[in-house]
Amino acid sequence: MSGLDRRTFMKLLGSGTAALGMGISGSAWGQGESVKAKTGNVMRTTKAKCQTFKPGQYFDWEKKIIEEKFAIAKKGPQEEGTGPGGGGFPGGGGGTVTEQDILSFNSKWDPYNPLFNNKEYAQKAGYPNIPAWPNFRSPSGGANSLKMDYEVGDIFMFAHGPDLREFYTPIYAGDYFTSEHEAISFEETTVSGSDLRTYKISETDRMYNQKGELVVRKKTYYRNGYKKIIDGSPAPTITEQFAYSTHDLPPGHYTTDEEYEYIKQLWENEYIRGSQKLYWEDVNIGDEPAWTCSGPVTYMDMIGWHGAPNNIRNQIMKGDTRTMFRDRFGQYLMGFAGMFGGRNIVGSRAVFYNHTGAMLITRMLTNYIGDAGFVTKIGWEFFQGQKEMRYPREGGEWLDKVPYMKGKECTVHGSESDTVIAKGYVTDKYKNEKGEGIIELVCWGETLTDDIITVTPAAARLPLKKG
Repeated sequence: MSGLDRRTFMKLLGSGTAALGMGISGSAWGQGESVKAKTGNVMRTTKAKCQTFKPGQYFDWEKKIIEEKFAIAKKGPQEEGTGPGGGGFPGGGGGTVTEQDILSFNSKWDPYNPLFNNKEYAQKAGYPNIPAWPNFRSPSGGANSLKMDYEVGDIFMFAHGPDLREFYTPIYAGDYFTSEHEAISFEETTVSGSDLRTYKISETDRMYNQKGELVVRKKTYYRNGYKKIIDGSPAPTITEQFAYSTHDLPPGHYTTDEEYEYIKQLWENEYIRGSQKLYWEDVNIGDEPAWTCSGPVTYMDMIGWHGAPNNIRNQIMKGDTRTMFRDRFGQYLMGFAGMFGGRNIVGSRAVFYNHTGAMLITRMLTNYIGDAGFVTKIGWEFFQGQKEMRYPREGGEWLDKVPYMKGKECTVHGSESDTVIAKGYVTDKYKNEKGEGIIELVCWGETLTDDIITVTPAAARLPLKKG
């Protein structure tokens, strides 16, 4: 029952237990109670009067800082080595990579594939050691210097994405890296007459290992914006802003017993190719990997995957609490606490990081290509939590490459209670300038209610039968 459609499953389920061999009685899909997730207090400044803007025309209170941002972008990317002692990379921190770093990261995102969790298995598969799972490390970036943060305005909005990572060389224990900035830009995107000043920030960076080999190339975009209150209304707290930014998200999903039976069937149907090689010549445009299923995602999953901020003391001692939560107990929580369920905003729930959905989808890709394959590209576009920061049809340009997905787009921002069913479609195959066999895919994550959380363009290098 590989690629079992939910509706087909429920039709079989409704026709009796014999078809599926399960000792449960049939019932209609989705009749379980839906839990409506509250998002806390609506921001008190939603009715405040705010300044309207015109692109390129700046008020005295914003002019200096904006000109500084444009000057940084005009200066261009600056070289910034990270070396064996620096970094700040996702997935294990900076410095020389240890085997434990790799095992810790791999086991978070794919504890099922022995290639990424068993040294003896990896060596039998032809690897010198356990290879790091995709997106273990990426280049340090310089675009943070262009973010407006809370330097101007009273209401701040920020969004990260789309993002694209290209991978060239596997990462092993003992590697360390240097980042090199390739390009950076700061572009105003304000709509004339809007009360929201907006910018688009982009950067491209490369990361090399100690041998001088290109390991990762990253292209990422940020959306930045702020409002200025002009009627004397008080500025919102960071807690109120996060509550407001999620107020139009749909209710959390209650996973029924029937849905769990469907989830278990998807788990049973997952296929790890392993040592059975997938040759480039045997892949056809239109092929689809076996689906993977992750979830329902809990706040404990979010903390396990991404860790929790732990430098609260230092932030408070510096007196820099503007970007921190002040919860209902008066406690300060780091800004990233907004991604977790433990932020003590009554009725709130954990929400996905920018790349959470893409990481869950990546497991489908590594399963599909087997031990002899190598992921060469992973990107992500997703439905932004702040409606003011959304692009039209996010992910739509990629989904249009899949015949039966044309016209579709991301529809919800992933959050606690969602189940992510990863699906994919081979859109192209070719040999690159080195004569290597490459396949291109469009992948996406769907929920149990058929919403699309993340769209992930991807590519992989496969072994050739000849050459």
